[in-house]
Amino acid sequence: MADDLFNRFRGAPPRAPAPPQAPSQAPSAEEDSGLRVRGQVGSSTHVSDVELLAAIERIPSMPIVVQKLLQRTGDLSGATSGLEDLIKQDMGIAGRLLKLVNSPFYGLAQPVGSIEAAVAITGLASLKSLAVAASTANLLAVDLSGYGFAEKGLWTNSVATAAMAKAIAKATGATKDEAEEHFVAGLLRDVGMMVLGGFLSDRKISLRKIETGEKDILRRERTLLGLDHCRVGERVAQKWTLPDALTATIGQHHRIPAGADPKTLRQLAAVRLAERLTYAANVGLMKDHPFETTIDGVLIQATGLSGPAFQNLLKDMPTIVKAAEEGL
Repeated sequence: MADDLFNRFRGAPPRAPAPPQAPSQAPSAEEDSGLRVRGQVGSSTHVSDVELLAAIERIPSMPIVVQKLLQRTGDLSGATSGLEDLIKQDMGIAGRLLKLVNSPFYGLAQPVGSIEAAVAITGLASLKSLAVAASTANLLAVDLSGYGFAEKGLWTNSVATAAMAKAIAKATGATKDEAEEHFVAGLLRDVGMMVLGGFLSDRKISLRKIETGEKDILRRERTLLGLDHCRVGERVAQKWTLPDALTATIGQHHRIPAGADPKTLRQLAAVRLAERLTYAANVGLMKDHPFETTIDGVLIQATGLSGPAFQNLLKDMPTIVKAAEEGL
């Protein structure tokens, strides 16, 4: 990734932060009244409830190993009986786990060949992120050209956003578990797009950048399809029985609620900042993508980052993204 992709941010500190507030516009009562906007259901391009439910039903369930890992909390200091055997049942996760621990990231003197040793090295927090990434890699590698993603662009962008969200968390003093939660949230925040992308293709609709008219991606989705990827993503998260906090991030990363508690607000802001950075750098995107790239002091402040910390993050972004791509 060329360094000049990030030069627009370097050497120019963010604008002075405004008084603290949620870095998002709240949806109107009509927009937030459910999955679809009232009064538009009759449009010929709109997705019916039957079509939506059928599309979500076609999505494979999250593997049982991932569900069990996401339900566990803390590190591996407690009992781990059965965890290694569980991982061995999913060859994709097992293979990626061994690849990760034997990568330069861990710098081991001798390669590791057993799942037991790999689990002990990574810890539960990193194992959760790895398992989610392994189980969704093919799902997120779908054709989303209607959104302005390049080939396999959603997967590429999601990995980059996840890595940046994790880096933001670490830079603001989050625990290892919290940093990995940021990673998973960044990775899965746009799962609703993999459902809606098929409808865009079938209906020959493009949401790519336009010079006039509505620029907000959620409003454009609602206008053309009758629903948006955040609400659809919540439905997918419920199908996968994801934790409540993760489900909330998937559904709210474009509409951060004004009354969010500090921890939730920081995670939502971190994911939003991370995705805007990857959008600004065109990671996995075509040049005419429709996504917001504005970064201001309010958003940075909501993550807990200082100005210098933000500049350091920009400097390290190519390395962070490359390491994540190689690790997965």
